[in-house]
Amino acid sequence: MEKAAIRKGQVLHKKGEEVKKLELVLSGALSMTDGGDVEVRLGSGSIAGAVYEPGDVYAFDYVALEDCTLGVQDYNSEDDIAEAVTSMAAIGPAIAAANMETAKGMLEALTSVEEAASSLCKELKYNYNDYKFLCAKAQMPPAQFVFVEVLTAPESSGLSEGWEAEAVRAFCGQAPALKKMFYPLEPSFCIEAVMRASETGCKVCKEMAAVTEFIRDTKARTADFVKAFYDVRSRVDTGERSASDDTPTITNAMDVILSFADVKPEIEETFRKDIKKYTDTTDRRAKSAEMRQLRMSIAEGFYEIYEAAFFRSMETTHIPAEVRMFFLFGFVDEVLAGSQNTATLYRMAVAWENDPNGHILTLYDWLSKIYRGEALPSKNEFDNDWTEYLREQLRTNAITQKKADELAHDVRAMVSFEIHNMVTSANKVTNGQLASFVPVFCATDVIRPLDKCIATPARIQAIFDKILDIDFSCFYRPALTSYPEFGIQHFVYNVEVKPYLILMPNFGSRGLMWQEIEGVKKTTPAHMVLSIFHSEDLEVTIVRMCAQFRWEMCRRIQGVRYTDITEPSLTAEYTNYLQFYKKNGNLSSDMKDRIKIMLQKARNDYKNVFVADYEMYILNEAFGLPRLNKIAREIVFRYCTFSKKFRKSMAANPQYQPLLERWGVTQGAKAHGIDLFLKKVQKMKPDGEVPAEILSEVEFVRM
Repeated sequence: MEKAAIRKGQVLHKKGEEVKKLELVLSGALSMTDGGDVEVRLGSGSIAGAVYEPGDVYAFDYVALEDCTLGVQDYNSEDDIAEAVTSMAAIGPAIAAANMETAKGMLEALTSVEEAASSLCKELKYNYNDYKFLCAKAQMPPAQFVFVEVLTAPESSGLSEGWEAEAVRAFCGQAPALKKMFYPLEPSFCIEAVMRASETGCKVCKEMAAVTEFIRDTKARTADFVKAFYDVRSRVDTGERSASDDTPTITNAMDVILSFADVKPEIEETFRKDIKKYTDTTDRRAKSAEMRQLRMSIAEGFYEIYEAAFFRSMETTHIPAEVRMFFLFGFVDEVLAGSQNTATLYRMAVAWENDPNGHILTLYDWLSKIYRGEALPSKNEFDNDWTEYLREQLRTNAITQKKADELAHDVRAMVSFEIHNMVTSANKVTNGQLASFVPVFCATDVIRPLDKCIATPARIQAIFDKILDIDFSCFYRPALTSYPEFGIQHFVYNVEVKPYLILMPNFGSRGLMWQEIEGVKKTTPAHMVLSIFHSEDLEVTIVRMCAQFRWEMCRRIQGVRYTDITEPSLTAEYTNYLQFYKKNGNLSSDMKDRIKIMLQKARNDYKNVFVADYEMYILNEAFGLPRLNKIAREIVFRYCTFSKKFRKSMAANPQYQPLLERWGVTQGAKAHGIDLFLKKVQKMKPDGEVPAEILSEVEFVRM
């Protein structure tokens, strides 16, 4: 008998493979599983393959539950099973006992799947009767589902209750005595026990395979009915819920969501299995390979279901409350979310009010905007937008030119690109728990009351208004136009473009500026992302995102020369200040030490230092609480100047007086120049209408 080793989680045999070998588990444990209803443990001493005849195919997968050492030999007849026992005579009693335990586990699994099949049939029958009643209530004609009408549960095989089953249980019940006083007497006794276990196991295995196949076939053939049932039930529930002020009890939410999404059966089955396993796990943040694989599988299924459900929602006017909770908050299961949180999420989903300006959007509304052709997808992790992505696919011959032309305006492909690129990355980053993140809403992630940390469009807009009340030019950027009718070839003016802020469906702690513009045009909106349930200070987070935008927008405008001090800009001056702070005579030794600590804390990332300074500038300096050093204050004020209201309040502040005076002189010159330009245009065409860009620039320089 040869020895072999397999690692935990490795698949020894897949369902459908031919049985050619016997594998004796010398150490570790295997699992005989169908990935759902069947889970039988094969401990040390068990013989994998002994419940089949040579040349059969495996009815289930065999997966290593632990690191295993196996004894392997060819399997041509039942005599090979006896040989496997005699070749390991020293552990013959352990082999006999282990195979009886395996047979017992299979009997228990058979009982379980037979009950599952019976319950499935009863549930379908009950739901079918309920379906007809609900259709009448909703004044909808019920469809006829013949398969459900004639469906009957399979008759029990009786294997779990017969004399063979009782004998197996007796062997297991007396295992200690048998191992001590019976099996050691004669190797044939061990062989007899193993052969009896194998014979019983073979019968049970065939019956289990038949019942599990019945369950799979029934689920597949009743998928249309289940979809129709949950659709009409959700319509009736929606009507009853809207007529009542009470919060309803949400049950079977995953069934409603999966029925609505109508994904492939294998995706649905895997997702159900993963969620159940995750729900039953006590340490969900474990760093084991098994838990990492489970989290990855859940995430993969979640986004497949999210995409399918989104496209389905675009084709119907009715979206169940459970599905809306899924879209907004990542909710999939009332047990995983907790009953109290589920009730809160329902109330929030029903009462949700969108941003009237259309800039602060839930993920669902953002995807809807892309689907309607009103916005472009965000950049992926390689900093490629949709156009650049197609160009790269074309360059690598992944698609043809014809396909690229078709995809260029395919909104479904754009939505799919957004979900599987920006959404998957941003959802994880905004959550903050990169190593243990799963996109489904889980009660254990909630560390603050939901109503205290919900980032509604109204709350976010109030914070943006507060920031812009201080830093009025935050979202302004220069644009270029021309007026041939006035003989003007180049006119640079400032235009305000508000960003899109996308609320990711998770409970998290971070927000970030994803991209400063769309494509190459500098007058397009930035994309920002934020957790819809934000556990940190929301105002501080949004201030930091504005700072990130300031820095990245300056880099975009300046191009490769963004650090060139000969072309003064926010990034160039800040880089120069931080690079040469040690030689700056305007900074004290104590202040230089502080800058050194800030740089260490920011890992020498100048942008992070600026973000921290901008935060203090908006939240402290604007209200007369000095936090910045002289050099930082001067640079930030020059490029992020206070609004007229705050300039007036800071007029008596000795730290800002000289800055305000210099700014007043510079801005006065700009205002004088634009006034002369306006008069020139008005003089050239006294009766003509002044272009809106010129009037907006006049207004901007006077702000």
